[in-house]
Amino acid sequence: MDTHPVELWTISLTRDYPSHISEDEAARANRFKFDADRVRWIRARSALRMILSRYAGEDPGNLVFAYGKHGKPSIPFSHVQFNLSHAGDWAIIAVSRSIPVGVDIERMRLSVDMAALLRRLGEADLPPTEPELYQSWTRREARSKAAGGALFDKPADNICAIDIAAPAGYSASVALVGYKPVAEYRTMP
Repeated sequence: MDTHPVELWTISLTRDYPSHISEDEAARANRFKFDADRVRWIRARSALRMILSRYAGEDPGNLVFAYGKHGKPSIPFSHVQFNLSHAGDWAIIAVSRSIPVGVDIERMRLSVDMAALLRRLGEADLPPTEPELYQSWTRREARSKAAGGALFDKPADNICAIDIAAPAGYSASVALVGYKPVAEYRTMP
């Protein structure tokens, strides 16, 4: 399988960013029950807009998103492909050129039976350790997100996922349709 670069941005959601969310995003944010979740969601979306503005050559506040059948966002008429995942205090944004991409980050928690969740998705040959189970989960979710499909739909065989660097206590993966991802790490200014 050929390789293709994916630029990865790891974002701390404890850091305050200028807000660039749209009216519909503000309405969505206001539906969160807990303030901390709302604040993290706004920070993740604002960071996404700031990063995508670099690729699209557009002001962060002027970016318009379209959404696929299962909610995967895209920028209409753009070759920029992207995906966002956030958990706890961290988010990861993956960006590629023209190749559908998916990313997932999960906070590892002992209270979650990850093996049972993976079995519900039809995954077999599960690894023995908790960190490996979380990596299996993030690879599966990244593959589903790259396809723009539902989590319970088995992703196509041509979607390749790799494990990527994540903050301590987290697990993360990125996937591309038709290519093996090559991770290129970026940092927010």
